[in-house]
Amino acid sequence: MNSQAMLLYVLKSIFISGLFLGYYRIALRNKSFHSYNRFYLLLSTAASFIIPLFNFNWFTIDKQNIPVSPDTFQYLIQPITPANAHFISWQTVVLYSITAISLFLLLVLAFNVFKVYQLKRRSAVVEMEGVHFIYTNLDQAPFSFLNNLFWKESISLDDDFGQKIFKHELTHIHQKHTLDVLFCQVINSICWMNPFNWLIQKELKAIHEFIADKEAVGNNNVEEFVQLLLRAHYGKHFLNPTHAFYYSSIKRRLIMLTTTNNARFKFLRKALVLPVTIAAVVTLSVSATETKAFPAKTSEVKNDTTPSPRANSKPIGFTLTADSNLTATKEIKKLPDNILYILNGIPSSVEEVSQLKPEQIKSINVLKGQSATKKYGAIAANGAIEILLKELALK
Repeated sequence: MNSQAMLLYVLKSIFISGLFLGYYRIALRNKSFHSYNRFYLLLSTAASFIIPLFNFNWFTIDKQNIPVSPDTFQYLIQPITPANAHFISWQTVVLYSITAISLFLLLVLAFNVFKVYQLKRRSAVVEMEGVHFIYTNLDQAPFSFLNNLFWKESISLDDDFGQKIFKHELTHIHQKHTLDVLFCQVINSICWMNPFNWLIQKELKAIHEFIADKEAVGNNNVEEFVQLLLRAHYGKHFLNPTHAFYYSSIKRRLIMLTTTNNARFKFLRKALVLPVTIAAVVTLSVSATETKAFPAKTSEVKNDTTPSPRANSKPIGFTLTADSNLTATKEIKKLPDNILYILNGIPSSVEEVSQLKPEQIKSINVLKGQSATKKYGAIAANGAIEILLKELALK
């Protein structure tokens, strides 16, 4: 993936995640259907990562060939960068920097997972119904990671306080909340430049806490759980995947505990997710290409035995400018050899193209950047020239 393709991918990803997050904040946030919101946020993260990888091109205006006349055709195209250049462009530096940061974040994530399992190996472990109950004196405990529950020894399981915390953490384990966060952290490590995905991850962690709070309270008095929250004293822990009382504010969690499940237009709020998804795909599928035809000129051939004076004349050539137009130059340039030449649909060498005469050529189509690589692959990274010969030239 070159720097241009990387930039386009990032912009598409930001657009999709911003669209999904915007709808979530308008229609779904702080509503009591937590399981649906959890699925929605995971889908948003996956969509922002996967959809930009595809080019649907449902609404594409095809690029037309550029006609040139035999009178005016002379050999084309100056490459954007010299063929023998050995410097590193700023686009390459940006691409390598983005990749390096992504690899660094993935390594940090892997190291944090390693630290959790290292802590597990150093602690006493008791297995209870598929859950590894690990006693520790860490200030960050209790917290859960996958099927591991790191429990602080100073908290007793015999009182109501300990039972509610225990039930809270078991909910995280049974509903596999750690996998949700690991999934988001992997995506965000790769697409770290997308700010909306970080906000989605933060909101997903809050949803996890709402779900666990509901299970911990059950049919008991909410005020008792308020006292539990105020008594809890937790800090950050290694991976920050499913810590019980850290990510959402106590005020918001208490509001969600007392919120009923009778949100207005509940079904409509959920159903409108489908048109939002379709809107994202359709918007990204539009790929209009502006076509500019180079006007062809015709000339009348006369039998004239008197040669025209050409003492001060110079051959005419053409140079491809940044906006894909052909502009006349007064000097014939040597054909660059780092461009892909397609002669009647067949890749050809620069020597074969150089032997062509202007009157043999019917049309020329110039492709640059993503248009060239999309059609011909990496071999056309420096551009491609499609040449169509007249029928007489084929004989």
